[in-house]
Amino acid sequence: MSEAPLSFHSPGRVNLIGDHTDYTGGLVLPMAIDRYTTIRGNRTKNSVRLRSENESEIVEFDLPISSPEKISPIWGRYVAGVAAEMQNLALGFDGEVSCTIPIGAGLSSSAALEVATALALGDTSTPVERAKLCQRAEFRGVGVPCGIMDQLAVTSGIRDHALVIDCHELTISPVQLPNDIKI
Repeated sequence: MSEAPLSFHSPGRVNLIGDHTDYTGGLVLPMAIDRYTTIRGNRTKNSVRLRSENESEIVEFDLPISSPEKISPIWGRYVAGVAAEMQNLALGFDGEVSCTIPIGAGLSSSAALEVATALALGDTSTPVERAKLCQRAEFRGVGVPCGIMDQLAVTSGIRDHALVIDCHELTISPVQLPNDIKI
């Protein structure tokens, strides 16, 4: 009898105030949205294999991985970057990625993919530590020296709340939205 598939979700995000101030350690006010990246599948021993509903090419590599920037297709570099940052802690996974976050729309689809990947590969760290791991993974896998806001927003989002994030101290303070405001 085969195992029931595992499922890991991570939301996209909007930023209400503070675009690009995360790069300089400033304050930002993002919130998670109701669009997600989902990874479904099963654990494997020493490899990662992911198909995507949105892309035709399959991402496939053995663990541990030391050169995530060489993975093809390009979207797989986000996945491989996470596995490389997790080093020997990464568990293998065989599954499928689906995404309802519009790609390239500034809603952090890449951060959502990184966070869902970290969860699928067995990460059990705190949301802040997971966000830092995924930030490093994006730089390592894709070469993007991104700030921390996207990853913090998607690891820490709370329904109907914005998050005041101090990107220097890495503190997060949820702010409930009034009931009559919908974003």
